[in-house]
Amino acid sequence: MQRAVLFLLLSFALHLAVGVSLREPSPPAGEPVVAMPGALRLATVQLQPPPAVPVAASEPVAVAKAEPAKPKVLVEKPQVAKKLERPAEPARQVPAPTSLASTRPAESAPKPAAQAAPARAAAPVEVVSREPAFLDPPRQPSYPAQARRRNQQGTVLVEVRLDERGAQRELKVVRSSGVESLDRAALEAVAGWRFRPETLDGQAVPSRVQIPIRFALTASR
Repeated sequence: MQRAVLFLLLSFALHLAVGVSLREPSPPAGEPVVAMPGALRLATVQLQPPPAVPVAASEPVAVAKAEPAKPKVLVEKPQVAKKLERPAEPARQVPAPTSLASTRPAESAPKPAAQAAPARAAAPVEVVSREPAFLDPPRQPSYPAQARRRNQQGTVLVEVRLDERGAQRELKVVRSSGVESLDRAALEAVAGWRFRPETLDGQAVPSRVQIPIRFALTASR
């Protein structure tokens, strides 16, 4: 910009000087031409452009190139369902072992056996009889012939176990006589006996009784 102004001013001054020189009469021939430095100085002074006010050179402002606006892609974040916070469970109080049975709910208590099935009658207690009671007079055991010939004698202790009806449930030798034939004869004899049931408080109950059977030979007269 400043160079263009100076060029115009110089061009204007040159044209002005040329015009002035054309207006003055040319000196006669043969006379020396005297230069007039004053006029030239005047013309030069008049033609000099006014001192240009120095303009502070402004630094070129860097113009940022406007970049095309990039399309903004709005990505919506998926909404995460908030976790429902469970209310804090109250601390369970563990009852003392002594009070455990009392704190259990009624429905958890075991049902009485009577609701599930009728309670079984308690088994009758077996009693021991001191003396047997017979429905019929007992038949005496027969003396084995072989033991008689050998003069064998002895006592056999037999135990009989009866039910509440008086029927024999078990029969065994508790103490042997030492002679097998005598023991066998005692068991055969007692097996045929019929007993009455033992009673307790007016009620028939099972019983157990021990009966000694003695085998002895008597001298004949």
